[in-house]
Amino acid sequence: MTVLRKAVVLSLVTVIAVSCARLDKQAEEPVRTQRSSLQMPDISKGWRMHTGDDESWMDPRLDEAGWSPIELGKSWEDQGLAGYDGYAWYRLQVRVSEALKQDRDFRVYRTLILNLGLIDDVDETWFNGKRIGGTGSFPDAYSGAWMTPRTYRIPARLIRWDQDNVLSVRVYDGGGPGGFYQGPYSLKVPTWEDYFKIKIDGGQGDGIFPRGTPMRIAATVQNQARLDMRGRLRWKVESDEGNTLAASETGLAIGSAESVMATSDYRPFSPGFYKVTCTFEDVASDRSVSTSMILGHEPESIYGPLTREPDFHAFWRQTLEELRQIDPQFRMIPQPEGSSETHKVYLVEMRSLGNVLVRGWYETPKTDGRHPAILRVPGYGASMGPARSSDEVIVFSFNIRGHGNSQDDVRGEPEDFWIRGLDNKNDYFYRGAFMDCVRAVDFLASRPEVDRKRIAVTGASQGGGLSLITAALDKRISLCAPDIPFLCNYDKYFKASHWPEMDQWIAAKPDRSWATTLRTMSYFDTLNFASEIRCPVFLGVGLQDTVCPAATIFAVYNRLQGPKEYRVYAHAGHNLGATGHRAEQRAWLRRHFEQGN
Repeated sequence: MTVLRKAVVLSLVTVIAVSCARLDKQAEEPVRTQRSSLQMPDISKGWRMHTGDDESWMDPRLDEAGWSPIELGKSWEDQGLAGYDGYAWYRLQVRVSEALKQDRDFRVYRTLILNLGLIDDVDETWFNGKRIGGTGSFPDAYSGAWMTPRTYRIPARLIRWDQDNVLSVRVYDGGGPGGFYQGPYSLKVPTWEDYFKIKIDGGQGDGIFPRGTPMRIAATVQNQARLDMRGRLRWKVESDEGNTLAASETGLAIGSAESVMATSDYRPFSPGFYKVTCTFEDVASDRSVSTSMILGHEPESIYGPLTREPDFHAFWRQTLEELRQIDPQFRMIPQPEGSSETHKVYLVEMRSLGNVLVRGWYETPKTDGRHPAILRVPGYGASMGPARSSDEVIVFSFNIRGHGNSQDDVRGEPEDFWIRGLDNKNDYFYRGAFMDCVRAVDFLASRPEVDRKRIAVTGASQGGGLSLITAALDKRISLCAPDIPFLCNYDKYFKASHWPEMDQWIAAKPDRSWATTLRTMSYFDTLNFASEIRCPVFLGVGLQDTVCPAATIFAVYNRLQGPKEYRVYAHAGHNLGATGHRAEQRAWLRRHFEQGN
């Protein structure tokens, strides 16, 4: 045990054998002291792509004439498909040497590991016409997974030795950049590390530890590597800004097919979020397996200091007055081909701050009377399309300037919105974007079928931040349901996350500095708006989110003045699609609409 700071103790409390059921050992064990020297095919190059969707495109016999070369590591928008959202297929021919059959690890595991990096948003992957995996879900149950690394296993029985094998990947992108945007890309023989797993758990199911309790951290260590392992189990706790707070280690022996549980206690000095890392180091090979997880302690006591400039309120009063001087010129264009049995669909156009043209999709029930309305606002660079709702609710899926079908006057490319015009608060992109959202509320309030006392706003990421801002600037909003919100607590944000493009922007001119940049951004920080939000708020947080860290979100949440609830999802990152949160959010909105607020 190591004590790094007074009263900060991280101790390995228990290592418990959970299962000792051994598999019969094979005569041959994996190699643990060296890796295979066999040259594996390079799968980062030679891909071809076709837009559209046809399941026959997974067939290895397909003639690829007419398919276009495509680079991995770049979105398809950056390769001639600007503004394209929807389906596309990628294909690659791969030749695997029959000499691989003699590799000792391959003879044991009888599989290859395929790494396809990060794909925006959803994929389904085949090898020689056989499905080997998929991540996310396609429409109509669309759930993106753009931050989830794709790792799939290819069993030996599918491999055509010394012949062309075909990788086929079906991809769907619902908005913004699409495709294979970040590696690494590899095809490799598995090693013991691929079959040795550490899973951290903790808290009360959501990874949150309440006030007055230590952080009791648990890790399940599973050894399916067909080797008896001996080594060290190491724990480390870091702040969300990367400072090491405590560390400890203990010896660990774990047999093949065994599972053990290890626990440790950590007593934080203050409320916050902490990165816990558990690492097993094998003494025989000097190699290791490591897993990290972010855990929270007493998040409802996190407060970020306000950064409002003296003219903060005057600035926004003046901006709202400028918007009022713009004739909205509302225009509704029926879309009969998009209408359903329950809803009429319209393309809506209007003029916003600076006389900028913005658009959205308006869906209203065919039944008579006034209905509650939901304003959906977009994520960063996303394109909002119709929601296809069947509920007795009006849904307005709105695209702020530079997004989706609102790019006539403000370009969407490059997607540099958060640095666009940042030298001056009057020119900053989000000044106009915030007013676009208020103008969208103006439109809803102008419609006779909208119940003005029941207008909700919702969105995720940038849309989550826009939802909070809209509720603060416009008291006609009666409910606010932001998910994983961006634009929160910028002082903390840039300490807990690193964005090279912001560093580059500041370095590009001598009169720019972090101080001047944060001063401008303070006018657009949801933290400085939070106390103005009085309507009920229902907030969704992904605990492992590194794009919009939980600490920044709770600094805003804790300053909200009205009724509020939050849900934290322990294993979710910057996407809540697979958590069931949307169903909870819909139920919350429905309950409040039925209550009349």
